[in-house]
Amino acid sequence: MPVVELSVDRSLVCANFDGYKLSFDSVPVLKQSLEIDPLRLEPHANQFSLLHVELFARHNHLFADPWLRHCNYYVNVRHQLVQCSYDPQSGRARGQRVVYSLDCRDQGDGYQHSVGDYNYTICFISERFCVICDGVSTYHLVDTGDRSRSEPVTWQRIAQTPVDVANDYRGFVLYDARLDVVQERKQISLISGHVARRDLAAVQEQTHVYYMDLVWGRWTQSPTDGEWEYSICQRLETTGSVHYCAFEPRAESLIIASNREVQTPEQRKAADEAAAVAAASAAPSGQMQNGHDHKFSWNQTGDDLLIRFPLPQGSNRNELNIRCTNTSVLVKHLEEELLSGELYARVDNDLTTWTVEADSLQLTLVKAEPQNWPQLLKQKDLAPEEAGTEEDSDAVADPPLPIPNLEDPIEDCDLGLTDEDIKMVRFNLISGGITHTIFLGSTPLLFSTTLRPGFPAAFATRQGVDASVWLQMYQPSRPDEWSVRHEGQLHAFGYVQASKEQRKFTACCPDLDFVVICESFRHVLVYRPRHDSAGGLRKRNGPPVTVGKQNLVTLEYDVGEILGMSTANNLITILTCHNLLHLQV
Repeated sequence: MPVVELSVDRSLVCANFDGYKLSFDSVPVLKQSLEIDPLRLEPHANQFSLLHVELFARHNHLFADPWLRHCNYYVNVRHQLVQCSYDPQSGRARGQRVVYSLDCRDQGDGYQHSVGDYNYTICFISERFCVICDGVSTYHLVDTGDRSRSEPVTWQRIAQTPVDVANDYRGFVLYDARLDVVQERKQISLISGHVARRDLAAVQEQTHVYYMDLVWGRWTQSPTDGEWEYSICQRLETTGSVHYCAFEPRAESLIIASNREVQTPEQRKAADEAAAVAAASAAPSGQMQNGHDHKFSWNQTGDDLLIRFPLPQGSNRNELNIRCTNTSVLVKHLEEELLSGELYARVDNDLTTWTVEADSLQLTLVKAEPQNWPQLLKQKDLAPEEAGTEEDSDAVADPPLPIPNLEDPIEDCDLGLTDEDIKMVRFNLISGGITHTIFLGSTPLLFSTTLRPGFPAAFATRQGVDASVWLQMYQPSRPDEWSVRHEGQLHAFGYVQASKEQRKFTACCPDLDFVVICESFRHVLVYRPRHDSAGGLRKRNGPPVTVGKQNLVTLEYDVGEILGMSTANNLITILTCHNLLHLQV
């Protein structure tokens, strides 16, 4: 499989860049009140996975029109699509107006939008068409007319279809949509995601896992009657975060960046079966010193021992025989010995308790002296969650590993995610597999944005202290080749972005003249890498000092939480809970 390298264009790198200088120049902010609040749906209590949190927390509720960058849209609580535009000639914001009322009828289950449904996502695919995903289960293809005209134009829905007719999933988010003309027929490719859950095999430690189920669909217009026919081209899965997901031109391949493997359901099932066979063949005999096959698990605190035994379905207390002394333990189920031997240290026999719940036995022993036990029994080294996996008594046991105390306070490093390498892969529909890979390291993408209408979204990576912006390169004459082009450089922004822990939205303008970071409340930071304002300062016996310009914009208290952001040349549009703000930069 070819590995694509990120080749930096040295002509775009500024080796003498000396950072950003805080500017106290005022940034004009035009404030518009919202007659109706934006629609914002929160996750349900059952949607607690990291994928759910990312899906809702990173959702941008302000949708930009790539063909008219000064025109944006949002959905209000009445399920109306509201247009909000800015006139760059006069420097004033135009009035907001409703351009389309979304169909929010129930989806056959008696509900409209409810807690746990996903938010609306909108993608403009041409000067006349846009695709709306209602966040529940349906795509809407809308003819917007000529959006560049100043007079109102009536938007009309021309097609509607379920995202995935084969499953009853509720909740989808649209990652990308693309309009192409192939063999004189219009086709619209769509990729949507749904956080699903599946049970794992019994040989694995986890009982279930959440994963992103990606559905690659396609609308094709009939040349005879003009009707749009929908079909599903491919399904993909990944248990990791989706940092980037976009089609290449002609939509024969899909580009995905994730910290886990991207697979088809068939590939995942084959991998699970191979893992199960490997685990079964590599599993130890499970012989304990009493000669019986059994598995149990144990854990400890500073004062207690908790030992758990799985029992056959339908077992009851009368079938158990438990004998504990200050130095030994014996557990039998009918005629089978589950555990027998001398304990590592003394326990208080008078405080021993045991319970049977849900086909399992839990035995609790109280230590005579508070301490951490490196092993459960004197004769064998039994690590927690691995009991019953040691070899025969003649074998030499490995040194016991330290057993963590469950009462010890958790350190900050224990709460973070482990570093995982992020890969960007190109999945080709014709070959049915991954054809190209870019290794991005452990640093996630800084952001992705649309630089030019009709082109795939660009993405930014951290290159040293800088941020490099990349754009896909596609050659129709050589479809087997794929690469990315270094489009621009944001000097020192990789270092700046890493220090902003409260960031919510990050984007740059189409001409890369500035990049902006929005926090959840009030603060907006604007960086101009190309601004040279050192006032003629020079380094001693060196070149002039090159610096950028930084602006900190503090919004008013009453605007509420920031829900969305978009950028245009010399303009930042921000959607909050109660206002629409235009920052003239």
